[in-house]
Amino acid sequence: MGKHIRSRGEKGATLVEAAIILPVLILLVVTIMELGLAFKDFLTTDFAAKEGARVGALAGNDINADCDIIQSVVAGYSASDFADLQGVTIFRVDDSGNAVGGTSNTWTFANNPGDDPTDCADWSQSAPLAWPPMNRKVSLGPGDDLDILGITIDTRHEWITGVPPWNGQMTIVRTAIQRLEPEAFE
Repeated sequence: MGKHIRSRGEKGATLVEAAIILPVLILLVVTIMELGLAFKDFLTTDFAAKEGARVGALAGNDINADCDIIQSVVAGYSASDFADLQGVTIFRVDDSGNAVGGTSNTWTFANNPGDDPTDCADWSQSAPLAWPPMNRKVSLGPGDDLDILGITIDTRHEWITGVPPWNGQMTIVRTAIQRLEPEAFE
């Protein structure tokens, strides 16, 4: 008495239900994983751009300002994430937040065996510096305004599983701007 007796049609019902639900559950887990990793790369790139702009604002017109910016950007990436860093662009921004034409310094990592991403000598620019650090306005005089520095970082995100729609790669581009700090007078 008290025993549940299954009818003949219910014996395989649990197996059929599991076969229906399992692919949906796996797709949900893969989606959460892929989007989580992409979001991590997005946040890493965003942080590195903001940190580069902050360091650039403090470096001002120091001859090594671009190198300081690159080193701060590299510090924001782990060794495994750094391989996906495509380039760093440093440029002048006008008062309305738009890039000023002809002022972009684009840097890419040479990525040769033995190269060190923290060594600025292993980075190359695509052309002669269009906006050398020495030409950046950091002093205030009557009617003067400080320059605004912009940093754009391009990063590639590779999808891990390759399961559609998570196959191939995605480019993450983040930009940060910061007004240069005025020179400190003693």
